Amino acid sequence: SSGINAEYGVAKRSGENGKQEFYIHYIDYNKRLDEWVDDDQLDINKIKLPQTKNSRPVSPTAMLNKVNRKRKIEDTNGYSSSHSANSDNDDPSPIVPIIPAGPPSTGSLSQNQNTYDGLTRIKNVQSIEMGRARMTPWYFSPYPQELCSLPVIYICEFCLKYLKSKNCLKRHKTKCKLFHPPGNEIYRKNNISVFEIDGRKNKNYAQNLCLIAKLFLDHKTLYYDTDPFLFYVMTEYDQQGLHMVGYFSKEKESSEDYNVACILTLPCHQKKGYGRLLIEFSYLLSQVEGKLGSPEKPL
Repeated sequence: SSGINAEYGVAKRSGENGKQEFYIHYIDYNKRLDEWVDDDQLDINKIKLPQTKNSRPVSPTAMLNKVNRKRKIEDTNGYSSSHSANSDNDDPSPIVPIIPAGPPSTGSLSQNQNTYDGLTRIKNVQSIEMGRARMTPWYFSPYPQELCSLPVIYICEFCLKYLKSKNCLKRHKTKCKLFHPPGNEIYRKNNISVFEIDGRKNKNYAQNLCLIAKLFLDHKTLYYDTDPFLFYVMTEYDQQGLHMVGYFSKEKESSEDYNVACILTLPCHQKKGYGRLLIEFSYLLSQVEGKLGSPEKPL
């Protein structure tokens, strides 16, 4: 009704009010603006469906049925949705893709592959709470499916473990011994520190960090082998501890002399100059190592 071009039919679900909801992508806009909308917000009669030469017109309803049949075929090939996994559950839950077991072990955050593109088109996490900040994710990240149906995923801001409720987080805090990222502190000035973390020695932390990063990075695909990477986490200090504001990663041995594989400043800490500081730090690190390098392309 607003006149903005959009495409839909990627997925649909039953909303909390019992109405059908469709996942919408706005053409020529960033995927972070994708959203679920009620069917009464759509004028199906005005939908223009793509047609090939000499093809017969197809009704919107038939097109949606075709999409649903395609999703069922994908389910039988190893991909499933929360709707099919919980068919006996009356609670409405989003239809979200699941990364197949045993993805290729070729890096922590490596370039997107067409094989997984269809799986990662739908934002699956509604929001995360990390310390004092609650953030709305921009993109897909393969968190466990049972957490993706919750309104909030709670994350320990020190060890980055994800939990399903505030009470679980409180219990976890009584056991968590970390008040800063694991690894070695290699830089400190005023209240800003940088920690170097080995993806092999601190595998759980590195994988959890990659899961968070994928929520806000579109052009990277998360894999589970963090061993070849070093992670440099920047923190801000207060009386409660050292809180992550951003990070960058790089390969331990890069055949093309890349000094940055991935870089992120958390949305709640953007517009503070941390991103520029992380980039400058990566170049200074290369200078100390006596190497010439540049960021991965695309970064």
